[in-house]
Amino acid sequence: MTFNKKEKLSISALLIILYLIPAGLEWTEFDSSHLQLIAISLPIWLTFFYVGPFWLFYWAQQNKHVARLHVVAQGVLYVVMMFAGANIVSRFHSLAFPQYQFPVREQILSGFLWGVFIFSMTHMYLLYQRFVQEQRLRKEAQLADLTSRLNPHFLFNSLNTISALIHSSPDKADDVLHKLADILRYSVDQKNEWVPLEPELAVCETYLTVEKARFTDNLNISWQVAPSVDTRQLKIPPLLLQPLIENVMKHVKRLPIELIISVQTEQENLVFKIKDNGKGFAESVLNEQSRAGQGLNIVKQRVGLAGGELALYNDTSEQGGAVCEITFPIHACV
Repeated sequence: MTFNKKEKLSISALLIILYLIPAGLEWTEFDSSHLQLIAISLPIWLTFFYVGPFWLFYWAQQNKHVARLHVVAQGVLYVVMMFAGANIVSRFHSLAFPQYQFPVREQILSGFLWGVFIFSMTHMYLLYQRFVQEQRLRKEAQLADLTSRLNPHFLFNSLNTISALIHSSPDKADDVLHKLADILRYSVDQKNEWVPLEPELAVCETYLTVEKARFTDNLNISWQVAPSVDTRQLKIPPLLLQPLIENVMKHVKRLPIELIISVQTEQENLVFKIKDNGKGFAESVLNEQSRAGQGLNIVKQRVGLAGGELALYNDTSEQGGAVCEITFPIHACV
């Protein structure tokens, strides 16, 4: 999670105030002959020490390698940027005022103290924003479980399937009805932030059992769970996979539907892939120009807040189809 433009401007204004308060008290002791010194010194300090490193650091976070650094490593990087800014301030002041002195020891101390303070302040704000947004998204997700994800269209189709089976196969109709109830109960009762992978996969299997009763031979499902995946120990945020699977049921028109669900471990990451044999995602969805499907949008935000990534892309092989890929660092899932 990073700051938006409005937040960056607000924090920049706060940093300017933090500079002007002590500097202004010092300026009150100067006479008019020091106006030139103030006019030159003020933009140098603001640009290269107070505001500049803040914008540079969060611009650097657009690089995935920087964004994935541990918070301590990010803090060290910020302090280094602050020290570099202090060094640039010293060099510019030396050019403008030959008598100016800003020893390296003071540069290091200023970079460390201000770097730790500013980084800690901004990081605490990000944590607070993450907490507030996670609470809001959880409420939206709980509502979406019965409206968007387990939407009336799904319930209508499931009940129609049960109705059609009542006379021809009462036992099968009863089984589908119980599985539908299990899905609804899991959706309503789920209150944990992280749940074991095993029940998450189980509820997806239950959901697909209901869909299989409706599509019969027009739905082929392939589960590919790697032996290295410990479904009892590893955890993920609840109800992330089911809406992605339902998205396939809603949008793939080619019959039979070929659905591949894989769970693998790749380079210290837990990776989920849900692939179909449909037409693939529209360009507007891939370019994030469309909010097509609130289910996908909510899943993407929740995955991001939990420290993972959701990627949407189209399979370029001959078979084609859309692919949803969720990646979590394994250390976050234990």
